[in-house]
Formats: sequence, structure tokens, C-alpha cells
Amino acid sequence: MELATIINFFIILFIFAIIPGPATFAVLSTSTRYSLIASILLAAGVTVGDLVYTSAVLFSFSLFEEILTPIFLYIRIVGAIYIAYLGLSLILKKPTKFKDQKVKKNLWVQFGLGFFLCLSNPKPMVFYFLVFPQFIDLSNVTLKSSLIIMVVITATVFLTLAMFGILGQIIKKFLLKEKSLKLFNRISGVMFIIVAYYLLKS
Repeated sequence: MELATIINFFIILFIFAIIPGPATFAVLSTSTRYSLIASILLAAGVTVGDLVYTSAVLFSFSLFEEILTPIFLYIRIVGAIYIAYLGLSLILKKPTKFKDQKVKKNLWVQFGLGFFLCLSNPKPMVFYFLVFPQFIDLSNVTLKSSLIIMVVITATVFLTLAMFGILGQIIKKFLLKEKSLKLFNRISGVMFIIVAYYLLKS
């Protein structure tokens, strides 16, 4: 792949990644409620999930789709229910100061949640399936071109989501009063419920 092609692919991918969606909302909320590290691990999980879809498109899309589509359906339903539960918990939760907030479970659970969230939403695979043919011949995929695409996707998706994690830390500084925290809990909860609806509808 030529440098110009890689740059064009990066630009298209960055625009897709920065559009608000389930992953960006989840990273932003996790960073604001808990910590930057938690949001970074969640972003890493989403990135790995994206690489699964990338591999499906590059190497065996038709076989991958036939075998895993039924599994993705159940993953999407379970994921939507769990995310809706998280949203409802935030709405009903009594606000506490951010400095007292901690992730009770292992931080690596955030990685699993990000991976689970990505697999719950098959739209990235549809996006890749539509975009990849513009940059690579899917009937003649080489190892070099595959590695380049995976590196670009990993860097773009992870760094874009990490930006939302940093944004969450900036927002946190303005949410120190109890009333502000209560309002933010409700907004975050509604956002998660919207994400759940989005996953069930997709």
C-alpha cells in the first residue's frame, strides 16, 4: 500500500471512529465516573474487538459471517441488557464525590466490557466490508497489506477512544458539586440506556 493510500484510509477511519456511538459514550462515561486507566482499558478492549472484525473481513468474511452471526445476535442481546442495567444503576445511584469513586471490580473487567461492547455491535464489520475494497483487493490479500491495515486500525481506534477518555477527565473537573454529580449520573445512565437500545435495534 502506498503512503497516500494509507493516509486516506486513516482519515476515513478517524472520521468513523470519532462519530459518537456506543464505544465513545462508554469510554467517556467510564473515564468521568472512575479513572483514565479504566477508560483506557475499555478502549483497548474495543480495539481488540475491532481487530476481530478486521480479520473477518480480510481473511474469511463469508465463512466468519455464516458461523458467528447467530452468536453475535445473542451477544448483542445480553450486552444490551447488561448495559441497560448499568445505565439504570447510574440513574438510581446516590451521587458521591469523584475522589471517592473506585472501580470495585478488577480493572481488566473494563477491557472485557469494551471487547464485549464491540462484538455486540456488528456495524464496524459492515463499515470495514464496504471500505476495505476501496484500498485493498479482498480476493488477493497479502500479509503485508493486512498488517498495515491492522496497525492503522489499532492506532486510530485506540487513540481516538483514548481522546474521549482524556475528555472525560477534563469534564470531571467541572463536576464537583453534589447536584452536578446527580445530574451527570442521570445523563450517563440515559446515555447507557440509549446505547442498549441502539445495540438491540442494530
